[in-house]
Amino acid sequence: MLVKDVKRIGKVGKNLLKNKDANEIIETIIEKPLQKACKDCKEKNIETVMSSANKHNLVKKNKIRINKKEAIERAEQGKTQTFLTAGRGYAWLMLNYETLSDENRKILFDIEKELGEDSVWFVKSNYIEVMNKMRKLFRLKPLVEVFDDTYADNFKKKQIILMYNNRYTRRSVFLRMPIEETTTCEEVEQHFSKIIERLVPNT
Repeated sequence: MLVKDVKRIGKVGKNLLKNKDANEIIETIIEKPLQKACKDCKEKNIETVMSSANKHNLVKKNKIRINKKEAIERAEQGKTQTFLTAGRGYAWLMLNYETLSDENRKILFDIEKELGEDSVWFVKSNYIEVMNKMRKLFRLKPLVEVFDDTYADNFKKKQIILMYNNRYTRRSVFLRMPIEETTTCEEVEQHFSKIIERLVPNT
């Protein structure tokens, strides 16, 4: 089966770690190419947040894939970018960086070096930036966000600012795989499963 034949499910994400029947939920709300990776994450106590691998992820006419360099430039120009930017031309799986162990964080930074900066995006929500623009209008002190975990500096050097609903994690990791009209669901499944295989059970 080809990814271009997969319909978008469009369900709101859930914290699968809190559900005993997580595998059944995954088969209901996660698109087929990413179900195995999400199940593997559940087994390792790794929190998935959002994912997408369907025909809508294919690059449409007159649209282009956005690479990391372009995404950073667009953010610096004040252009609003959502998680849909990360998924244009890519199947993707979003992990909650905040709940990852230091060991898994290090593994993901290593994977990014191996696969390239367009295969693994370290993403920060623009929520604080948006709130501070509003606060400035009312002459309120800006909100300050401090991350002091082991790899905070490394994350900051690599981060891309994207807009997504603040009900989701402040920092996340987007695992991405470029897809074409001829990409099969099996190829997507294998790609993401190989990455999740390298992660260790989350403590």
